[in-house]
Amino acid sequence: MYVSLSELRQRVKILRPVTEEDEVGNLIERGRTELATVWAKVLPYATRISDGYAEKVDEVSYRVVIRYREGIQVTDILEWRGKTLIMSAPPYALDGLRKYLVMETKELVEDG
Repeated sequence: MYVSLSELRQRVKILRPVTEEDEVGNLIERGRTELATVWAKVLPYATRISDGYAEKVDEVSYRVVIRYREGIQVTDILEWRGKTLIMSAPPYALDGLRKYLVMETKELVEDG
């Protein structure tokens, strides 16, 4: 995949969930802290519609590319155009260089 700096035209917020443990030891999300708002290139690359016996799942996958930055975790959440995207894999540097960071994400679409 080729990316140039001029293609990073969309604003994406990077959020980190604030969690705490309950009395049983389960992690409970108590909110989200905004880490940064960055310029990105967002590419939808796959969709899945599963109409199983017990559930129907609509899922859209996106590849999000930003300028390389340290500290992005797989548990971080992205907000883009009113959509909440969760990472499906750890972020990785494009072409092994520290110029761009690629995040494989997915959006779960609720059936209304």
